[in-house]
Amino acid sequence: FALRAVVSKTGMDSYIGENMNAVNLFAVVTIASFFLCIPVTIISEKSMLLDLWTKATIGKDAVMSSNDLVKAVITSGLFHYLNNEVMYLALSNVHPVTLAVGNTMKRVFIMVASVLVFHNPVSVQAGIGSGIGISGVLLYSLTKQFYENLERKEAAAAVSKKEKGPGVGRRLKRGKK
Repeated sequence: FALRAVVSKTGMDSYIGENMNAVNLFAVVTIASFFLCIPVTIISEKSMLLDLWTKATIGKDAVMSSNDLVKAVITSGLFHYLNNEVMYLALSNVHPVTLAVGNTMKRVFIMVASVLVFHNPVSVQAGIGSGIGISGVLLYSLTKQFYENLERKEAAAAVSKKEKGPGVGRRLKRGKK
């Protein structure tokens, strides 16, 4: 996903075509990946996919009918597509690393919310992962803030130096005659 974001950001920054904005770029990438993944999925997952479909729709352990399962898969795919389209819109406005950090924080937030709302138990591994995620976001934010402040100070120093004009602040050497 990170590589896709970096490559897509490169495409957004250069001219690809007249109507190729972030939304259209995402649509093209999604359609291309769909057609690239279908043959691989059919070859590698065909027997398991058919077996799981049958278990989910037929028999005493059936979860739902085939029509309901098709609707659920389409709805899930639509929401996943819309989530990623919003990500592409955000990517067109921010740096890919910032987007990746935000995405990590979103995942940590979802985990914490699921613990608080649904009372899901947290394994030690999930707790450590959440701690690392939150710490990483904190370090990234503090580092970014530090460098933004440094850039502002350097820009302000450059502006004040230009305002003083040439020769100001320099001592002229005077020789004795």
